[in-house]
Amino acid sequence: MESIRWLTNLARRAGVRRIVINGSFTTAVLEPNDVDCALLIGPGFPQDAKAEEELIEGLPFLDIHLVRQDGWDELVGKIFATDRRRNPRGMIEVISWS
Repeated sequence: MESIRWLTNLARRAGVRRIVINGSFTTAVLEPNDVDCALLIGPGFPQDAKAEEELIEGLPFLDIHLVRQDGWDELVGKIFATDRRRNPRGMIEVISWS
């Protein structure tokens, strides 16, 4: 959870528009082993180059994908949305981090 707190702070500073979290973190698993994160970037990104650099370097336990709209649509709409058997799976969207 601490890495997600760091992520949201860096994302806000960098100018990320949206964040979706996926992986075993979004399940009932008591000790999830992965957190997949899609970060939607747009015009004006990065607002803070240092924050962008830290996002690119990564954070513990997080698999971070910085994507523009077309990558977002693919990642969130298809890859994160279903499992290997095409069964729907849950996602968490961070909608405000100010």
